[in-house]
Amino acid sequence: MKIKFSYFILILFLASCCPKYPDIIKDVKDLSQDHTAYLTESVKEKFILTKEDQVKVNEEYDKIYFSVWHNLQPVHSSSEKISLIFKRFALSLGYGENKKKHSSSWLKKLKQNASLDDYPNTLKPAITNRNTNLRMLPTQGPHFYSSDGDISGWPFDNLQISSVAANTPILICHVSADKSWALVETSFAFGWMPVEDYAHVDENFIKIWECGHYAVIIRDKSVIFDTDGHFNFRTSIGQMFPLIRKMPDRLEILTAVADENKNATIKHGLVSPEVIAIKPLPLTYSNAVKIANELIDEAYGWGGLYGNRDCSAMTRDFFAPFGIWLPRHSEDQVRKVGTFIDLQNLEPEQKEKIILEKGVPYLSLLWRKGHVMLYIGEQNGRALIFHNAWGLRTLDFFGKEGRKIIGKAVITTLYPGAELYCIDPGGLLLKNISAMTILEPVKQNEQMQQNTVPAANNINDVIPAKAGIQ
Repeated sequence: MKIKFSYFILILFLASCCPKYPDIIKDVKDLSQDHTAYLTESVKEKFILTKEDQVKVNEEYDKIYFSVWHNLQPVHSSSEKISLIFKRFALSLGYGENKKKHSSSWLKKLKQNASLDDYPNTLKPAITNRNTNLRMLPTQGPHFYSSDGDISGWPFDNLQISSVAANTPILICHVSADKSWALVETSFAFGWMPVEDYAHVDENFIKIWECGHYAVIIRDKSVIFDTDGHFNFRTSIGQMFPLIRKMPDRLEILTAVADENKNATIKHGLVSPEVIAIKPLPLTYSNAVKIANELIDEAYGWGGLYGNRDCSAMTRDFFAPFGIWLPRHSEDQVRKVGTFIDLQNLEPEQKEKIILEKGVPYLSLLWRKGHVMLYIGEQNGRALIFHNAWGLRTLDFFGKEGRKIIGKAVITTLYPGAELYCIDPGGLLLKNISAMTILEPVKQNEQMQQNTVPAANNINDVIPAKAGIQ
């Protein structure tokens, strides 16, 4: 009897666990993770967008990118809207890096330092002089909804808004009481940034920088040096710089560093054409595959933490070299840009059929709440997608929710993890896909002007109710 009881306990234990190993789901194991495997000679040099259309969308991209230097007021013009963020965290103090619950005094000190009574207390154009981050509150410390787990605990720091590449135009709107933090706006998001991460610019700098001819980074995490051999920063796909001239083996660009007075100083850099290209990079299938392969297998980085990308950062950076502007948030990328196709009330088989019929490989986004994916084509009648995903929703024997971690950028079908017995049937990817957007230039030109930094009229616009890819 004792032996039978032990077996029963063992069975219950095994049933409560979704195996962490093998670590690789079937799609990632069976499908080539090299984008060139899906590129045929017949379409290799085919243009996904015409040159004329690409010129148009690229011009709009540049306008939005530099718009913050020409704003007379913050887009988020009231301290009340920013105070909403503090009110939200007051309702859920969360946990810190030590897995201990934050105290009310923690938030009170941050609010006092924010000193929002006189917001905005400055309006100055600037440029980031290093790779940095935008934060919900003026602190580098994290906020987690729970102390454990991979659903609402680590790595989902709710204070992380987005990474920001070096040499990105920003508008300084407000400086904290201790002058160590600034509330800034970029062309795609706003948040708190350490003051050491930017340098002030004047009209002359802006005139030089907005030269109308630009180069764009096409190789991730390379190193940029100035002409004196000094390290400037590591690159990020889509990062753009003023172009001075193109030489046979290098491109000469301008970079910006901070001087001792926190003013931006212009430097010159010589960069290999393997790392940088004239913007926009022609959107052919061969170039699309080249950029996608730079992003494949990158570790998942919530909000750009640790120099990595989440799902919407990956799609945004993928399109940047081609001069196609995307907002930062996954839902905005699908609803505010391109031709929207509603898939919400369709059966899974109908959804995939429409995706295969209407989707344009490397120009179409698929979306489910909390997650955005790039449609890249089909194999054996199944749609293929490229996405940076944290994990797949699981349920154990007792109904407890968990995650089967993917944790990186991968190529999958619309059925990733379907072979696992612990996958939550209600969380299957295709079942929950609700929209597809084709990034057609005409529609994009009409809508991109609306996406310069969407105002936060509701606290849920700026803080997700529940962190994590579902």
